Order: sequence, then structure tokens, then C-alpha cells
Amino acid sequence: MDTRPIPAFYCCYLLRSTVRHSSLYVGSTPHPVRRLAQHNGQSRGGAVRTSRESLRPWEMTCIVTGFGSHIAALQFEWAWQNGHLTRHIPDEQRLTEARSRTGRRRKVPARPRLGLTEQLANLHLLLRVDSFRSWPLQVRFFCADVYRIWQRWTERAGATLREGLDVTLDDDPEVGGIARLDIGYAPVKTHLQKSLRLEQASSKPKCAVCGKLVQKEALLATCPRETCESTSHLTCLADHFLSGKRDGPEEILPTEGDCPSCKSSTRWIDVVKELTLRTRGEKEVAKLLKEPRVKKTKAQKGKGTNQAAAPNVDGTEDSCSSHSEDEIRGNPEHEWRYVDEDEDDVMSVASTASETSHFSARASRPAPMVRKKGLDTVIEDTDWDEAEVLD
Repeated sequence: MDTRPIPAFYCCYLLRSTVRHSSLYVGSTPHPVRRLAQHNGQSRGGAVRTSRESLRPWEMTCIVTGFGSHIAALQFEWAWQNGHLTRHIPDEQRLTEARSRTGRRRKVPARPRLGLTEQLANLHLLLRVDSFRSWPLQVRFFCADVYRIWQRWTERAGATLREGLDVTLDDDPEVGGIARLDIGYAPVKTHLQKSLRLEQASSKPKCAVCGKLVQKEALLATCPRETCESTSHLTCLADHFLSGKRDGPEEILPTEGDCPSCKSSTRWIDVVKELTLRTRGEKEVAKLLKEPRVKKTKAQKGKGTNQAAAPNVDGTEDSCSSHSEDEIRGNPEHEWRYVDEDEDDVMSVASTASETSHFSARASRPAPMVRKKGLDTVIEDTDWDEAEVLD
């Protein structure tokens, strides 16, 4: 049993080479932008079949979303890649079949080479078979020419997809594209906050279907609509959805239905995704509800630095402000002049400013030498006992 929440995003995709349109690839990923960069060699990863430089760059023509787990997405991916082998497609409905060069059927059929129309035809068929027909899947196209081929095949197939299965085209790079896909839990945040508030309320929530109180250990389902505070048992809500719309005799899970309180159309995947996130995704919830850090601007940083030199509340100045400007910058009158044994080079080194008077010119042992800017010669290991102080 999977104890993780329903993933925020997972999709199966169809790649097409922009260099040779007959080269196609089917895969799955939770992060389309990152995965496409891997296929194009821009980052580590990718697949062997997309590693040829002569076929790059690849483009993502369409995606299928709405999977309840990454396992479900992998099952759909394998069925899409192996339409000639998958058991999800009945033999009488199978569109592709691998044969040897002699025309005989092979015991272990090899994967046939399919064109774009055949790949879309298999996708259309998978969305209609009993194994995937009730899944809350959605199809999104990013290439207009591929979408036109899909429309032509849909008209020719004569079979319609499940009601509520959205197929959309997003070919405007300024409006959409895979870079604009929301792959996080941000769309569920408002729904999650409302459910947590209703769950933590002093009075126990009441089921809108059966009328009984929802106990703490029961699974509390809430309406995704922000203004609706309907609560119900998960099983009661499922029966309510199935009683209103039952597409087949073997259907055990609903795809959508009307909220028992606000009567708005509600997708089952939206209810269950928030529920699993609330009950299983402790880390994901903490990350989602975490307040974002506010970065300090340069003006705020400068303001904090100036406050350090400001006078105290009692009117006295800080210790760093009690020094004169000459002490901070270094008084040019306090200079030590040294002559080496050959009297060839003369160097003037400014003494460092100090808070006490024993570092003045009358001191018997001067402070360590400080190198002035612009001087290339440095006197090291000086014998201070033999040094001569020049006024």
C-alpha cells in the first residue's frame, strides 16, 4: 500500500525530433521542463534513444496528466509504448501488431516502428479502454499540427472519449507551454487550509450526505470550492457521485460529481489529492504552508549599518564614535622613517591609530608597521632595538 500522497504532477509525454519528424519517443516524468532538457543533452540524464545529436533538439508535442500515482503513470507509459503487447487493449481492438519480415507472427514480437498518426491512434484507444477509461486523465497539446492530426483521427475513429476528459491545445509560447505548467501543490493550498480549519474546529464536522458526525479517525472529504464548507465521509461522497453518474456496470470509483451542498461540479481527483496530502504528506504540507523568507534590500542593509553608529538612548555616543577622524584614518604626522644599513632605500610607514597614548611618537617601542597603499617595498624582520626613530 502506497503511503505517499497523490503526486502534485505526473505526466506521460510524446516527443518529436525537430530535425526528423518521423522520430518519436514516449516517456513519463514529474517535471517536463527538466526532462526535456535531459533529452536535449542540456543536463545529465535522458534516454539512449534520444541521445543522438543528429536528432536534437526534441520537442514535447503533447502530455497526458491526471495520474493518481507514479506507478499509474508508468503503467500507462508502458501500454502506450507497447500497444502491440499490452493486455489493457483487447486483441480485437489492437491497432498495431508486430510481425517478422516473412509476415509470420513472432513468439516475442518486437516493438514496431510507429509514425505520429499511429502513436496518437494508440493514445486515443488507451483513453477508451476499460482499464483507463475511468481515470481522471487530461490531454494537452503544444503543437498545432499534431493537434490537427489528433482531430482528424478522432473523426475517423468514430468513437468518442469519456465525458469530462478535456483535450486542449496550448501552442502560444507567450501564454502557455511546458515552462508555464504548475507542477507543485500550490493550486491545492487554499483547499488544504480550509480543510485543516474545518478539521481542527471545536465542533465535529457533519457529513453532508448521511447526516452523521465525521469522527476524528474517519477520512474527511471537503469541497474544493473556496466558499463551500461542505464536509462528508469519503465513502459517502463516493457513493453520492456514483449514484448520479455511473458510466459502466464495473465502475467502482467515480470520476466527478456534484457537491451535495453547493451542487457545483467536482472532480474526484481534486478531493482525493487534497485528502491524501493532508493525511500523508506531512513534509509537503509543512513546505507548502511555510511562510516565504523576506530578503533584505540594499537600502535596509544600509539602514542597519547606520544604526550601529547612532547615539545611545541616554545621549552618549558609542565607543567607536569617540575617536577623532585622524585616529580612524591615520594621522599623517605619525610617521616612522627607517633607513637600512646601506642607506639606499628610504621608506615611510604610517603607524596605526590606537585608542591609548602609548602608541604615540614618544613610545619606546612603536606599534607594528602597516603597509601604505602604493608602496611596493616591505621591511620584514626588523630589529627594533637597532631602529632609529626620526622626528
